[in-house]
Amino acid sequence: MTTAVIQVDSSRALVALGRFRLSLQENEELMRELGAAQLVSIRRTFREQGSPAGSWVPLSPNTIKRNPRKYGDGHKLLIDKGTLLNSITYRVQTGAVVIGTSLKYAAVHQFGSRDRSVAIGPQTEAESKATVDVKAGSYYRQAGELGTGKMKKSDKSGVLRSTRMKILGPRNASLVNARAHTRHQNIPPRPYLVFRPEDPGRLRGIVTRFVAKKKAEAGLGGKA
Repeated sequence: MTTAVIQVDSSRALVALGRFRLSLQENEELMRELGAAQLVSIRRTFREQGSPAGSWVPLSPNTIKRNPRKYGDGHKLLIDKGTLLNSITYRVQTGAVVIGTSLKYAAVHQFGSRDRSVAIGPQTEAESKATVDVKAGSYYRQAGELGTGKMKKSDKSGVLRSTRMKILGPRNASLVNARAHTRHQNIPPRPYLVFRPEDPGRLRGIVTRFVAKKKAEAGLGGKA
């Protein structure tokens, strides 16, 4: 009877498995991909005004009436100068990615803040008693008409002289000093940091491709 002896050198396989395991442990690259993908999702939620699309509570008629040019047809909720949207970012660490914003008022738009005296609230005692502290400050109350003011204008000799003339800009601007005070709010929640229905499948796809890539780089081949 003939006996065949087969010797297997497992050192290369062990090295490849070690590289593969290390690449999964040091996964900041994957976390960056997941964070960037969620920023795209969040921007879509802003663009579609909620998830599902159009689910954010619209502005009250009184708000629109106060400034119909700004808040009329075509106005996008939570997008004015883009400060809130552009403040949202992510921070990567091993095994996790944290997405959020440092703006103090961001949580109010995400979770809402209800007054205790109007139709849509309150819902709980905590919401009923919730207030916000407003710091003292000053601002100019202005009208939008044409005004008059002093400007430099060249005379026939080319000499700049000060003269009063009509200029574009506010008229009868008056300084208003607001004292520090506490007030209730009635801002409905408009959640923008959410998982959209398509997000779990999309994120699973990113993880699957990452694992397959790292297997190939480690020399293991095959499919994830």
